[in-house]
Amino acid sequence: MSSTPPPLASPGVRARAKLVTALAQTWWRRPAGPTRVVLDLTRRCNLRCAMCHTWSQPVAHELTPAEIGAFLRQCPELVWLDLTGGEPFLRSDIGAVFDAVVTHARALLVLHFQSNGWFTARVLDESSRLRERLRARGGDAGELIVTISVDGPAALHDRIRGRPGSFARAVATADGLRARGIDVHVGTTLTRHNAGELEATWAALREALPWLERRRWHLNAMQLSQHFYGNAALAELRVPVAAALRRHAIARGVPHSLTELMESLYVVNLAAIERGEPAGIRCQALRSTVFVSPEGELLPCHIYDRPLGNVREHDLRALWRSEHVRRVRADIDRLACGGCFSACEAYPALAGAPLATLRRTVPRTLALLRRDGDG
Repeated sequence: MSSTPPPLASPGVRARAKLVTALAQTWWRRPAGPTRVVLDLTRRCNLRCAMCHTWSQPVAHELTPAEIGAFLRQCPELVWLDLTGGEPFLRSDIGAVFDAVVTHARALLVLHFQSNGWFTARVLDESSRLRERLRARGGDAGELIVTISVDGPAALHDRIRGRPGSFARAVATADGLRARGIDVHVGTTLTRHNAGELEATWAALREALPWLERRRWHLNAMQLSQHFYGNAALAELRVPVAAALRRHAIARGVPHSLTELMESLYVVNLAAIERGEPAGIRCQALRSTVFVSPEGELLPCHIYDRPLGNVREHDLRALWRSEHVRRVRADIDRLACGGCFSACEAYPALAGAPLATLRRTVPRTLALLRRDGDG
């Protein structure tokens, strides 16, 4: 693996500033449609992760690239798109899916997808092609960000992921993306299996990827969701991770970009919430964000199982204004969903409520630093 890759292209500072501005505007106005969409491309997966059983769910009729394009045309204010799975690169038409995104999501500022990194050559080739297509649009053409999942040192990662060799494939893919100048991050889901192995995981990552900065390492607490992860019966894998998050927040240091600032805000607040504090920041689900299943079912997010209608059968704009969506939106405000602070919803919530974010984050940061000073 390359240890001295070419430097990454300068971040799209203007695009990221426009993204934060677009999300912050939801503080005082409700957009006519989502500004951010999480699009689940498939439930198929080649790994058998201990904390995620999406692979065990039935694979139905997935949205085609043409249907994805038709949906995106109904989202004129969409500035942030997350593509997820399953493993997105199990779709033989992933290139056509990317083409549909580039063609029809014309206001897009950030395109993010995640992968387990198993299909190294395919991920590298399709990511490079996607980035060039985005750049060819000109202007604030849309920034590509890729997250590769790594859940521990090699032996632990392979055990959690259920397939030998998955760590080696993941880091090879991350290294290859970096070598091609693509903005790549590493993501780790904290569970009972790895919450106590945080520093060992970081050491393994640094050995395999010497260029990786701590600020490019994303941590998330395990979430339970039957319609997304298929893991509602795995609650015993959730463990307290506040201490691990606190150590990680301090080790990240001072953020150097808007993206790093958002991640720091997320980690500090998640650590507090994992200690039992209320989030205190209004969720943006159905205010500016929405989740779409592989079959086109519209849901508030990847956690709250309240189907709203299928984008194959309904106009998104009509659904967005419907009485049913208004009722579900009110239920979310009352935390009838149970509440969470998953990264998928936390980022828009933090940006969409800047005053509440500051009011919560400043004392939480000071408390975090005091705890560190106390050892």
